[in-house]
Amino acid sequence: MRIAFWLAGLGMTVLTIIAFYWVPPAQDFRDPGSARIVMFHVPAAATCTLCFLAGGFFGWRYLRRREPLDDARAAAANEVGLTFGVITLLTGMVFATMQWGKPWHWDPRQTSFLLQLMIYAAYFALRGSVEDDRRRAAVSSGYTVFAAMTVPLLVYILPRLPMFKEVSLHPSNVMASKEGLDWSYRAGIYLGVITYGLLAFGLYRLRTTTLTLEARISELADRFGHQYPHRVGWSLRVSAVASGADGDTPETPAGT
Repeated sequence: MRIAFWLAGLGMTVLTIIAFYWVPPAQDFRDPGSARIVMFHVPAAATCTLCFLAGGFFGWRYLRRREPLDDARAAAANEVGLTFGVITLLTGMVFATMQWGKPWHWDPRQTSFLLQLMIYAAYFALRGSVEDDRRRAAVSSGYTVFAAMTVPLLVYILPRLPMFKEVSLHPSNVMASKEGLDWSYRAGIYLGVITYGLLAFGLYRLRTTTLTLEARISELADRFGHQYPHRVGWSLRVSAVASGADGDTPETPAGT
């Protein structure tokens, strides 16, 4: 995990140097200088998509195996995905401001991606509304499987339909063509994907660890707070070996 963060920091430093001191302005854009932001915007969008799909996979696996760790993995992946989704949205708004004069145009790409983030924001609202661990994991896992199924539709299919593609301001055709972005931009985008991927992996591992620890602390607090020594939760397995494990408090002789 530390190695991933160190490599991500190194990659981000190199990416920043490449973006602002190496690549030339892209002439096929209205504002050629602002094209450099695609080296941060595109990798963030790709990382966000992969994290959301990973969250759906772990949610599906929880529904099959009922392993609490899969629920924690799904939540961690979705948290990281939502973080990179916000980065994608903000960098896109900066690009839109410099290219078209204002940050929001209700462009089909912007709108569909905002809808995607709202779907995942509802996922965390759902998790926060259910107190029981098992029920929260089951409900949120089912929801994240549904949410992951909407990712290809909202991110890749819907904005590319002819009815929306004709009115979209998004320069997808320019970025896809070799003439629009030369090899230096593409090298920066590939480096950005690797850098963001390492950062996302480190954040995912860190968040999974913290979620697991939070669950164990909550279970232990519930065990000792309610005097249920044999109820150690549903993801923590502790054998009752201590004396007085049946919950009876040893009687103290009078006068001692």
